[in-house]
Parts: sequence; C-alpha cells; structure tokens
Amino acid sequence: MKKKLLLINPAQSKKPNLANLITIPSSSLGYLAALTPPDWDIKINDENIEDLTFEEADLVAITTYTCNAPRAYEVSKIYRRKGIKTVIGGVHVSMLPDEAAQYVDTVVIGEAESIWGTVLKDFEKNEMKKRYTSELISLENQVLPRTDLYSWKYKLFTVETSRGCPNDCEFCTVGLFNGHKYRQRPVEDVLDELENLPRKFFMFSDNNILGHGKKAEERAIRLFKGMVDRGIKKRWGCYVGIDFVNNPEVLKWAKKAGCSSCFIGFESLNEESLKEIQKTRNLKMGVDHYKEVVQKIHDNGIGLIIGSFVMGNDNDYPDIFQRTTDFILESKIDTAQLSILNPFPGTRLFERLEKEGRLLYTNYPHDWQYLDFTKVLYKPKNMTPDQLREGVAQVYKDTSSRLTSLKRAITSYKDTKDLLGAIIAYFGNRSSGDLWRKVSDAVELEN
Repeated sequence: MKKKLLLINPAQSKKPNLANLITIPSSSLGYLAALTPPDWDIKINDENIEDLTFEEADLVAITTYTCNAPRAYEVSKIYRRKGIKTVIGGVHVSMLPDEAAQYVDTVVIGEAESIWGTVLKDFEKNEMKKRYTSELISLENQVLPRTDLYSWKYKLFTVETSRGCPNDCEFCTVGLFNGHKYRQRPVEDVLDELENLPRKFFMFSDNNILGHGKKAEERAIRLFKGMVDRGIKKRWGCYVGIDFVNNPEVLKWAKKAGCSSCFIGFESLNEESLKEIQKTRNLKMGVDHYKEVVQKIHDNGIGLIIGSFVMGNDNDYPDIFQRTTDFILESKIDTAQLSILNPFPGTRLFERLEKEGRLLYTNYPHDWQYLDFTKVLYKPKNMTPDQLREGVAQVYKDTSSRLTSLKRAITSYKDTKDLLGAIIAYFGNRSSGDLWRKVSDAVELEN
C-alpha cells in the first residue's frame, strides 16, 4: 500500500495588490512532488483556494512565508495531535529555524531539492532528524513540477527559469534564501516545459526575467526567440527591472513571444529612499526617466504594467503620497501595487529597526501574520504610523475609483490596443482599491 504525502500551502491574509487577487500555485510544492518516489500517493492542498480537511496522511510537508507562518504552525500542531509527522520549509523558517522547531517535527533550511530524498528515506526508517540544511544546486536537468497535481481553480501557472540575486538590498530575503549567485536553467529545458504547460496563461516567477548582466539579457532574448520558433502561443507576465527597456530587442522579442504584462519595481519616486534600499538599477536610470520606461513598454504593445511602490522608508515624508498619485496617473501605469515597508526576519532592515527599538509588533510568532504589506509595523522616521497607513490608503482611493479606473483602462487600450490587458487593469484597480479600503476600515475599528 502506498504511503500518503500531503503538501500544504497554508492560508495567507489578503493583501491589496493585483498579484494576490489571482492566486497562483506554490511551485516549491510542485517540485517536491516531482522529487517524491512513485511509491508515495501525493496530494497538494492550498488553503488559499480550498479549505483544509485535515485528512489522514503518513507525512505532512508545509511551506511558509512570513505572513502565513502562524497558520503553518497551527496546521502542524493539529496534525501532530493526530500522530502524523510534519516537515516545514520555506523562506520564513529558513530565517528562524529555532522558532519553527518548536511547532514541527522537522525543519528544512533553504531550497529543499538537494535533501528531500534524504528526508523521505529517513522518515521511512523512522530516523527523521529535527533539522536538515540544504545546498544550493545547479538548475541544469531540473525536474519539472507536478502541475497535474495543481487545482483547477488556479487561474495562472508559474514557470521558473532562474534563482538567486547578486544584489544585497537591506529589506530583501531573496539573496538570503536563494543565494547571491545567479543560477539559470538551460533555455531548451524551459522551452520543453512551456510546450507541455497545460494553461494558455502563465507567469514567469523569476525575480527578474531579464536576469543580471549582459549574458543573462542575451539568454532572455534566446528564450523569447525560442518560444516564437517553437510556436508556443501563450500569454504571459513577468517580473522585471526598469532596465527591461534598455535593449529594444528584449521588448521586441518579449512581445512576439506573448508577453502581455510586466511587474516593475519602481519602488519610490524619492532618490534618497532608493539609495536607502540600495535600488541601484533605478538610481542608474533615474526617477526622471520612469515615465519613459512606461511609454517604451506600451509602445511595444505590452498592455499591462503593474508598478510596485514601497512607502515608509526613512527618507520618505508625507509629500510622497501625492507625488506617487500624480506619477501613477500621469505616467499611464495600468495598475499599481502599493506596499508599506515591511521588516522581514533575517534582513538587515529587521535587525536595524529592532536595534533602534522601532518595531511595533513583537509578539512572535503571532504577529508575523501582519507582514503582508498592509500594516505599519514600525515607527516611521518622518511621519506617524497613522499618516503612513492613511497616506497609502489615499493613494489607492485617488487612483482606483470607478471613474478613474475606467479612464485608465481606456487610455491603456488606446495606447496598446490590448483589450484584455485593459480589462484586467480595470478590475485589478477596482479590486485593489476596494480591498485597501476594507483594510483601512478594519484597522480603524481595531483601534
């Protein structure tokens, strides 16, 4: 009889951005499923799209982000009461393994692929350790995630082509978890996966599909050309930096390959804040050229630009909110994701704010749930916590009303002739604005 493995993605609190409104599968669970031997019966359960029934299993593996860590610990506790062993991994527990070890049987630190087979063998021998530390592996000959186990409720699937980041931003955990070496999958392997992807729409999940350096840029062009040559007719989105527009060949082939949206980290209109968070690419381009970035992307027919902005840096003053509103409306960004700066555990930002006594929510692990970019978790330097929260809410209000959202969608269609992108932008703005108002109202009631 086959042993049963449950792979669980615990529920996250809702946050006001377009990416969260379109739930996507956890690729890490898909990869673990692919690496699990055939004598296991495997099920992936994502609590963000379906309720957990806490069904019987031989082993339960849970992935975590910081904001769903309290729920992950609760899920583990319930299964352990049933006498079922639990394993937990993900970025949060990799930063705080001692915390996680209090709530689970086994903690996996780092990317799990290199040691997952060992974990399962040890479990079968009843010798599973309390902690496993993985190694960063080459992405050549990587297994393909078990997309056949994903729920039909997912609107988008994801495809990963690279991991790691050479940058060392104060607020970011990517380099801490995936390493500072930029690792890439062979282009042909990615193309093989895309040919067999059972969805017309997908998202490249790389932190930056363009990568880092000239060779990575050339690789991205080869990937896009390969999609065209193989006749892979899909629409897709990606995460990019503002230097996405520097090479006209990148934009041309991205569009030909089916790129219909891109998520860009503008982050701030304040160059002092960009210096603070070490956003060197943006500083090199200069905030005065942000509008040109938007225009070049639209000129190439890519009709959905999601611009990301982070509020609450130590160099931000209350005027940043009106400046951001004006830029969003004047630049013709299709939709915006506004985030309150969050100090994630393991980062230098968290360590600095903790040392300075500026953290407001320190009842861990309970308060980790608030790290979803909607709550002010620290004392800002040049405004009050209420000013920061209300300022972000006001930007959303001013940029996502029904009339404003409609005008922005019409402008987007005129510029790009992409009707689907304009429709998604409209509903994305409306949904994000409504969600932020609910968050704001809930905080006022809470206070």
